Amino acid sequence: MKGCDMPVWTLHDDGSFDMAGKGWKISGAFPHLDGEALHPVRVDVSRGTGGGRIDYQLTGGCLALGFGTDAAGLVLRTTWRRDGAMPVWVEPVGHAAPAGLTRCFRQGLGMGGPSGFCDLPPAETINSYTVTGLVGAAVAVVLYTDDATRFVQQSRLERLPLFPDRLTLSAGFRTEAVGGAGEVELPPLYIREAADVWTALQGAAVHIAEHMGARARQPASYHWCSWYYLYHNLSEPLLREYLAGFNALKPRVPLQTIQIDAGYFPSPGDWLEPNALWPSGLEGAFRLIHEAGYRPGIWIAPFMVGNRSRVFREHPDWILRDPDGRPNGVWRIYNEPKVWGYRDEELYRLDTSHPDAMAYLDTVFTTLRQWGAGFFKTDFMFMGLVDSTTVRRHVPGRTSVEYFRDVLAMIRRCIGEENFWLGCIAPFAPFIGYADAMRIGGDVGASWEGGFGPKNMLAESLADQYFNNVWWQNDPDAILVRDFHLQLTDDEIHALALWQGILGGTVNTSDPLHEIAADRLALWRFLEPGDGGMAMLPDWDRTGGGVRYAVRHYADQDAWAVLVFNASDDACTVRLDLARLTGVARGTIYTWGPTRPPQSLGVDLTPVITVPQHAARLYYLSGTGTPPPPEMTLGGRT
Repeated sequence: MKGCDMPVWTLHDDGSFDMAGKGWKISGAFPHLDGEALHPVRVDVSRGTGGGRIDYQLTGGCLALGFGTDAAGLVLRTTWRRDGAMPVWVEPVGHAAPAGLTRCFRQGLGMGGPSGFCDLPPAETINSYTVTGLVGAAVAVVLYTDDATRFVQQSRLERLPLFPDRLTLSAGFRTEAVGGAGEVELPPLYIREAADVWTALQGAAVHIAEHMGARARQPASYHWCSWYYLYHNLSEPLLREYLAGFNALKPRVPLQTIQIDAGYFPSPGDWLEPNALWPSGLEGAFRLIHEAGYRPGIWIAPFMVGNRSRVFREHPDWILRDPDGRPNGVWRIYNEPKVWGYRDEELYRLDTSHPDAMAYLDTVFTTLRQWGAGFFKTDFMFMGLVDSTTVRRHVPGRTSVEYFRDVLAMIRRCIGEENFWLGCIAPFAPFIGYADAMRIGGDVGASWEGGFGPKNMLAESLADQYFNNVWWQNDPDAILVRDFHLQLTDDEIHALALWQGILGGTVNTSDPLHEIAADRLALWRFLEPGDGGMAMLPDWDRTGGGVRYAVRHYADQDAWAVLVFNASDDACTVRLDLARLTGVARGTIYTWGPTRPPQSLGVDLTPVITVPQHAARLYYLSGTGTPPPPEMTLGGRT
């Protein structure tokens, strides 16, 4: 990462160490095991060019830290040698004191975060996973690992109970007490500088993507999913009706995929047994979708098992257990409503350390592919990432990430390299290299407020944009464009659709496109993805209210889309600075949208505009002076 001087290490004789760079310092770090500082019987410090080594000799083992540099910054390597099992947590950076850093970026473990920026010191403990950003006056520092194949990486910013005025930073790995005697090399921790936080974080994301073999090469997904309107009520007759309705639209909406969501099975876990809604089974449903000209897609929650399922009844030994031997339950639903309308009172986790359980999932995914599925949405994937110290597995001795990635590798092998995989309710880092797309925000619903409002989706789509089209296509969630059965206003519908559509990730809906008003269908057509580009988010790291900006460049048109989004509860009047937002000094501004002809606003790149609450305004800045082509979409397709 360029733009700042190279940071440096300082090693102290007592075993503590510092790292420092341009205008910042993190000092007094000392390794911790399971939340407690090491108590070594001896500390050996050796210094060398660019770093050195500290060996902490322990009773029955040794923790060794290697301090190095590479072309981009600092590298911290950790080796654990022991006579017995590892601790649950190993933090090579423990209770260090940051200075010259006033804000932080935390990355959530997975879907729903919480991710985003906060001021330092924080009001509460901040946990961040895989990638953590620290921001100073003119510098950004990022701490991350590029290896999520075995351990969960966590960084933590907190005030110590005995020293409430002292902010500390800790960083390490959940090692889950695995293994016996021997030596374990933990993944490296990288510390990088950049002039701004976007550059720092995206540089880390690119490094991780390269190391983990990220899949960001599929065309942007433009698909229909049955969940967010029909929910569990899609049936074979309804599927026939929808396919006929979609194909009657002129011109045809170029959806790639029709994806069947939850509701097709008799009980979670019995994925290959269709219920009464599907008399021809999934193979017949996939055939209908394929014959209509779409790729068949399917939803599945591979780790979920209902207590009324055949799987649970015939194979209770396949269920993950609590330490006392009881089935490890995720949900207990003894009142209404039941999940997806099923009778199951309890939902359990599949124990994928059991070879027969893994063989069953292998059969499920292989069969779904053979039946014709080419798009797979795997949901509730967090169920597969359970700390191995908290459960009883059929075959113990490995970390949750190792068991989890065994399942991911099996799924990818079964569904094929060519087919599309969307992860959902999933941890992010272990999925890199397997998923083509990933849900990042919580479920959206029919109103602005409440548990299914868009606030989490907006926060996460903003915070997670730095790895969009780097690790995979980000999926903000379904886009609602229908003009009925909603409590969202017209402004809210258009604003949310434009925000989700401009980002450059997946674009999907559950709405009955053959039943919605003409202007809403035009809006959906306008969102069609193009060449896989992504939006830049000026003022990305700003906290607080006011408008947000998203900018998308169309190189073939010498033009830029600028979306001004006001998620606040009050109207906002702003003076746009399009030169700053786009990086170009001149051009012609047009209003832009799916239903009204573009209107020229002239060449003044600093117009004053007012955006109502929960609304957005979209502009097209043309370097050639020409308006957007009539059929051009927000995704850049012409």
